[in-house]
Amino acid sequence: MIKNNFIFKFFCKNKFLLCILLLNLILRIPSFFEPNRYADEDIYLSLGQSLRKGQVFYRDIHDNKPPLLYVIAAMAGSVSAFRFILFLWHSVNIYFFWLLAKKLFSSSFFYNFSTLFFTVLSTIPMMEGNIANGEIFMIMPATIAVFLIFTKQKNFALAGLLFAIAFLLKIPIIFDFFAIFLFFLVFKPKNIKTSIQTLFSPKIIFMLLAFAFPIVLSIVYYYLLGAGEPYVKAALMQNVGYLSSWEGGVSRPIYQSGLFQRLVIFIVSIVLLFSFKKRLNQKFLPISLWFLGALFGSFLSGRPYPHYLIEVLPPFCLLFFFLLSAKSKITDRLIIVFLFSLMALGIHQYKFWNYQNWPYYKNFIQYVLKTKNKQEYWNFWGDYVTNNFQTAQYIKKNTSKNDKIFVWGTEPSIYVMSQKSPVGRYTVAYHVADFNGFDETIRKIKISLPKFIVYCQNNKIPFPQLDSVLSDYYYLNQIFGNNLVFRLR
Repeated sequence: MIKNNFIFKFFCKNKFLLCILLLNLILRIPSFFEPNRYADEDIYLSLGQSLRKGQVFYRDIHDNKPPLLYVIAAMAGSVSAFRFILFLWHSVNIYFFWLLAKKLFSSSFFYNFSTLFFTVLSTIPMMEGNIANGEIFMIMPATIAVFLIFTKQKNFALAGLLFAIAFLLKIPIIFDFFAIFLFFLVFKPKNIKTSIQTLFSPKIIFMLLAFAFPIVLSIVYYYLLGAGEPYVKAALMQNVGYLSSWEGGVSRPIYQSGLFQRLVIFIVSIVLLFSFKKRLNQKFLPISLWFLGALFGSFLSGRPYPHYLIEVLPPFCLLFFFLLSAKSKITDRLIIVFLFSLMALGIHQYKFWNYQNWPYYKNFIQYVLKTKNKQEYWNFWGDYVTNNFQTAQYIKKNTSKNDKIFVWGTEPSIYVMSQKSPVGRYTVAYHVADFNGFDETIRKIKISLPKFIVYCQNNKIPFPQLDSVLSDYYYLNQIFGNNLVFRLR
C-alpha cells in the first residue's frame, strides 16, 4: 500500500530533494529547544497572545507590520511552536523553489544544488533563518507566485493573491511584486503598443485585482473593528518614517537621503537591464529583475539586520547557479556580476551583522550531551534570558489571570512568559519612542496603575513621566539582573 502512495513514489524518484528536506529539519532542530531570547519573535508572540485574549491589533496592541505574522504567532503561542510552524512553512518553500529551479535548469545538478544552497543559507543562524521573522515567512508565497508565472498555465490571478499574502506578512515584498509586474508590462512586450495592450489584458488586471483585494479587505476589516486608522498609519504610512529612522532624524536635502540614493541606483539598474534585455537569457531575465526588486526591499531601511537579506535569497541562489552554468553567455555573466556587486556593496555600506553558525550548533550539542546544563545553555545568548524568565515567573505567580503589566525596555518575552498583556498598545520602549507614544502610554498607566512595572536598566530611552509615577505609586520589590520589578503600593 505504501509503495502505491504518490508521495512515496515521488520521493523515491527525487531522493535528493528528500535529503534536502531532511537537512532542513536537522538544521532547525536546535531552534525548537531555544528559550525566549529574540525580541522580534516575542513582540509577535505578545501580539498573538493579545489576539487570543480578544484584543484588536493596532487599536489595542501595536506593532508596525501587517497582521498575518501576528496571526501565525497567535496560532503558535510559544517560541517552540512558532519555530515548528516555520519549519513546515519553509519546507513548502523549499519544495516550490526546487520546482522553480527545475523549470529554469535542464540539468539535475543545477536545480538540485541550487535548492540545497538556498536551503542551507535560509536556515542557518548566519542570516537568522532559524528565527521566525517576517522575511522567512514572506518569501514562501512569493516563490510560489513566481513559479506559477513560469508554468504553462501562467496563473496570474493566483500569483497576485500569493504576493498579497506575502505583503500582509511584511511590506518590502511589494518590490518583488513590482519587479515581476514590470517584466510582463515593460520587458516582455516588443513595443509601447503591446505594453499598453498588456496593461489592459485580463491576466494583468486579474493579477493586480488579486493583489489589491486582500489588502483592501484587511483595511476594511480593521475599520469595522475601529482600528482602521491606526492600522493604515502603523502598518503602511508610518513604515516610511520607521524605515528611515535608522539613518537619523537630521534634516537634509532629499538627494542626500540614503533611501533616495538607493532608489536612484534601483531605477538605473532597471534601465541597464532593459537596455540589455535582448542579449540576456530570457528565462533568467525575470529572475534578474526579481533579484533587483528583492535587493531594494532588503536595503529599504538601511538597517544591518541579516534576516533582511533573506528576501533576496531565492533569486540570488538561482542567479548564482546560472552564473556557473555553461548556458550563460558573457552578457548574462557580466549582468549577474554587476547585480551581485550591488548586493556586496550594500552589505558593506550598511555593515550587516553576521552571526556564527558553529558556536550555535555546538551550544546545542553540548546541551544534548549534558556537558552543559539548561542555565549554561541559555547563557549562550546572555544572562538576560534567565533574568527575563525569572522576572516573568515571579510576575505570573503574583498576579491574576486578567492582570496587565508594563515593561519599560526591550524585553517583550516577559509579557509572553508571564502570559500578560501590556498596559497600553506598545510592547517595547523603542516603539513608544519611534511612534511618539509617551503621552498615550503614561495616560494608560495612570488610569490602570498595573500591579507590576518592570524597569529594564539596560534601556537607555528616557521616560521622566514614568519615573514620576514609579516614585509616587510604586516601590522596588524585586531585582532580576537588569530588571527592576516595581510593585504597586
